[in-house]
Amino acid sequence: MSFVIAKQPIYDRGGNVFGYEVYLRSKNSSEKYPSEVPFSKAAYIVTDILVEYGIDRVSEGKKVILNVSLESLLNKSLEILPKDRVVFDLNPSEVPIGDTIYKKILEKIKDFKSKGSMFILNQSLYTSKYKDLINLSNIVEFYMKDVKREKVTGVKKYSKEVLISRIETDKEYRKAKELYADYFEGNYFSPPVVVKNAEIVPFLKVTLLRLMSSLSNAKSLKQIAEIISSDVGMAVKFLQFVNSAYFLRRKKIEDIQHAVSYIGLENLKKFVLLVALNEYLKLEKPQLWKKSLIRAHIAEELTKRHSPHLSEKAFLVGLFSLLDEILGVDIPSFLKDLNIDEEVVKAFTGENSSFKKILEISAQLEEAVNRDPEELDKVVSEISIGTNIPEIELVIITKEAKERAEKLIRI
Repeated sequence: MSFVIAKQPIYDRGGNVFGYEVYLRSKNSSEKYPSEVPFSKAAYIVTDILVEYGIDRVSEGKKVILNVSLESLLNKSLEILPKDRVVFDLNPSEVPIGDTIYKKILEKIKDFKSKGSMFILNQSLYTSKYKDLINLSNIVEFYMKDVKREKVTGVKKYSKEVLISRIETDKEYRKAKELYADYFEGNYFSPPVVVKNAEIVPFLKVTLLRLMSSLSNAKSLKQIAEIISSDVGMAVKFLQFVNSAYFLRRKKIEDIQHAVSYIGLENLKKFVLLVALNEYLKLEKPQLWKKSLIRAHIAEELTKRHSPHLSEKAFLVGLFSLLDEILGVDIPSFLKDLNIDEEVVKAFTGENSSFKKILEISAQLEEAVNRDPEELDKVVSEISIGTNIPEIELVIITKEAKERAEKLIRI
């Protein structure tokens, strides 16, 4: 299932945007929360999308307000987000929590605050039972229809700020200002706006299982890179993670192994944890994923014959060659956003004639092997004349590429 996120601005008393609250929405029904998703899991999915899409593109340089249930704070996937850019809006737990868990939640809040995070306390938690949460929060939120002057006065005694949300009319806005609220949110200012193209990239579940296993027994980071490279969806997701706001330094990515080495084992574990938590993904357009993987293996093997040092980049060219059909994106622009090496990008703009030619040949062989043996023989004969690569060698490369792809995808 695909999801998108919608964002709604929160304003301060001066009319400036303080930040954007983000909401999970179904791709097919952007006005509604996807009812099949438990609220406690929504934070993980939104985190996934923020990492993939880029927190700066969503927040426009402002804070991002993320709704979380209390127990969700203990999940390590939230550690991927840049703490100084995130305001956590605390909501009641969906399951009963005991004293031990509650103390861990308080410690996690303290830890996040020390790293720059802010916390909004939902009105349902503004009770004497949660005095510790009140003390640790920066802002207390009240809904317009529920807010009372005495509640706002009580919050101010704690030296906390007040957010009044769900403001629908000018009259309500004026009332909220008269109550000395510090922040304002509601459809009166702006309804939630869907962040376009911010959807989860699908990947193969078998790839995730192999990744989880490899983290404990892989002999080298190269092995992990090979697993990621075997799945175009996982490769895209991983590169988006590498280029997310979580990492301060941006560097051109030459290949997957370079990216794996760049972020290190600990961050790899965080990446795997993030995608593992998201159990709502499903494989879409499996034939296109298989075709892209066949092309990647063909491109890599062909390049090894004359420029072995460029073979891993050629693999990426083949791997990403059908992203326009799979994800509905402009390939050069999309790869630039992923910070992919320029030579790979130029294969799709036509500026790198060598990679462009390799891609054309790879696509021809992939299409032929997926039709019938006679078609493959005809295409191989034509390519052999133009490249001086023996026909039998081209046949072996192509058939082995198909076998490897089918084994991985299990179609």
